[in-house]
Amino acid sequence: MKIGKQIAGGALVVWLLLSLMGFPVAVSAQAQKQPVVLALIEPLSGPFKDVGTEVAAFVEYGVEQLNAKGGVLGQPVKLKLYDNQMKPDVAIRMAKKAVLEDGAKIIMNNTNSAVGLALSKVAMELGVIHLILHNEADEIMGTEFQLNSFRVCLSTSMHSGILAHYFATTPHKRFYLLNQDYAFGHAVADSFKKMFQKVKRADQEIVGEEFHPMATKDFGPYVTKALALKPDVVITGNFGPDLGNLIKQSKSLGLKAIFGAYFLDSAMHISQAGEAALGSVTGDCYLATVKTKKNQEFVKGWQAWLKKNHPEMSSVYLVPSSIALDADAILWLGEVINLAKSMEAAKIIKAWEGMEYDGLTGKMTMRACDHQVQRAGFVGVMQANHAFRNIHNLPFLSGDPIVIPAEKITIPPKDTGNPRCK
Repeated sequence: MKIGKQIAGGALVVWLLLSLMGFPVAVSAQAQKQPVVLALIEPLSGPFKDVGTEVAAFVEYGVEQLNAKGGVLGQPVKLKLYDNQMKPDVAIRMAKKAVLEDGAKIIMNNTNSAVGLALSKVAMELGVIHLILHNEADEIMGTEFQLNSFRVCLSTSMHSGILAHYFATTPHKRFYLLNQDYAFGHAVADSFKKMFQKVKRADQEIVGEEFHPMATKDFGPYVTKALALKPDVVITGNFGPDLGNLIKQSKSLGLKAIFGAYFLDSAMHISQAGEAALGSVTGDCYLATVKTKKNQEFVKGWQAWLKKNHPEMSSVYLVPSSIALDADAILWLGEVINLAKSMEAAKIIKAWEGMEYDGLTGKMTMRACDHQVQRAGFVGVMQANHAFRNIHNLPFLSGDPIVIPAEKITIPPKDTGNPRCK
């Protein structure tokens, strides 16, 4: 044992001497392949934890797919989860822990624009890239733009453009806006009014708008106001329990309007709303019913993976929601990092600006001036008969979605409020 220790000690001395003299010294495979840490900062507790759980699953799937392709820069990717409790100050603390203590090179979040705004600023402070998966508030890439942030989902105005263009072609005449009382909810109302004004018919009008606190249990007072105005359509950017509860309670109280929703393709939301969701409309830049070859293969792969890796999750999650774009974003991020040949923020920024990517639903481009993805939108109507009836009997999108081309929903650079886009 003593001789073994002497040999080992001698070998260490030789290794150190050779290193100091500038000779190349072999490093173990384990040391060469330290994982690149990606930090997902999501609500993993509280009333919106189900959203965070769904997000985490899609990101986990994306990371696994990326590692199957060789990871980034020849290194495996490791996902670490952090609970932001849906609070910006907590999210900032988690971001600092992720980067300064756990070595994260990328911070990401999907839920809540207020959290996204906070993380975009702390990413600049920490010198890392902030990947915005599904925060849509216009100002994040506009007046509050931070160079280290990139957004792979639509902005609120782009998302509103999908529904505005669609409803302008329908017989519906009276529209009511009902949204969560925080940054994104107000952005939905403001942007829909603006986009709708550009494309609506002369006989169409917005008859009212209202905001409610997040995690509202009783929508009775808000539905009562809507009932008095007799809308044909209620436009809402609600998500989490606020969407399913709003639709279900509205129908039980006699509101006959359909909903024009931003996130009603989620099985979680549909399961909460139940049959009350029938006839309502949803639009986003990803729907499970988009029939590209890449998306159809993705849906099959996701279903097999979820059954194997998360059997505890309800079978309704086997139908991908728009959060599936998070998995696609991880693969795009991998391509960017490999193109940049570095984890340095400045090099990733240079590589990503203006880059095109063949996504699940078609071509996407990262606009250089504001780091806002440009991509098409899709609209679907909730019906009883649909392609996923073998998985669940809930309403879902039936038939091929209506495509709203990217050029119809894009916001001209000069109108973003971003000083880089003038």
